[in-house]
Amino acid sequence: MERGRSPEAIKRMADLLRAGAAMLSERCPACGLPLFRLRSGEVVCPVHGRVYIVRDESEASRITVRSVLEELERFVAHSLSDVVRRAGATSGNSVADELRSWLDVLERVERILDMISTSAREEGLDDSDKPRSSQSRNQAS
Repeated sequence: MERGRSPEAIKRMADLLRAGAAMLSERCPACGLPLFRLRSGEVVCPVHGRVYIVRDESEASRITVRSVLEELERFVAHSLSDVVRRAGATSGNSVADELRSWLDVLERVERILDMISTSAREEGLDDSDKPRSSQSRNQAS
């Protein structure tokens, strides 16, 4: 059975509707299922998760950069968690130095994400995931 038409996808669509999401006329470019706008304003595909709908290539580039930075942020948070778990078994300055390095990376990523969000708001291009055209970019959640 096609992944987009699977019973799991249909169940997710029903769950989204029950949770108050609105079904949109736009479709996911990857699977063709309808997109849904959550109450938060985020647009999602029931199969692929978050979907960004963009007006032009420059907006697509901005969304791609943001997605990469968000993925990096998750990776750094996971790495910090690993270092903290290992810290109980190790002692010395090496753990503190590693934590400091990861925290520096996390701080820089968050600062860049804040700058991107501020810039988008100032330009009136807030990345709030509101549908704007038929061009789309998928981002798995």
